[in-house]
Amino acid sequence: MISSRKINDEVNIFKDVTTNPMFMGVWTVICILHFIIIQFGSIVMKCHVAGLTGQQWVWCLLIGSLALPVNLLLKFVPDTVAYQMGDEDPEDVEAAANDYEELRKKAYDISGTFKQ
Repeated sequence: MISSRKINDEVNIFKDVTTNPMFMGVWTVICILHFIIIQFGSIVMKCHVAGLTGQQWVWCLLIGSLALPVNLLLKFVPDTVAYQMGDEDPEDVEAAANDYEELRKKAYDISGTFKQ
C-alpha cells in the first residue's frame, strides 16, 4: 500500500505518508486485522491453530518488505520497456471487438437468452 501511493516514478514513497489521515487509518486497521486473523483466526481462516511464532512474523515482514526495494528499482526502468496501453494498432482493436461480438452471439445461441 505504501509503495503504490506514488505512481509517477517518485522515488521517496514515504513523503507525506502521515499527512493523510484516511490512508493512515485504513493502513492501520488492515495491519491490525491481519494480525488478528493470523494469530487468532485458527481453522476458520485456514491459519495455523496457534498462529505464527515471533520468528515466523519476522520472516514474513522481511520477505514482504522486499517489495519496497523492488519498487524502487522499477522506478528507474524506462517506460519504453513496458507495454503501454493505447498504443494498439486500430486493426487489432477492431479484430478484438469483432471476436468479442462473435463470442457474445455464441453465448446467446447456446443459452437462448442474452446476458449482459
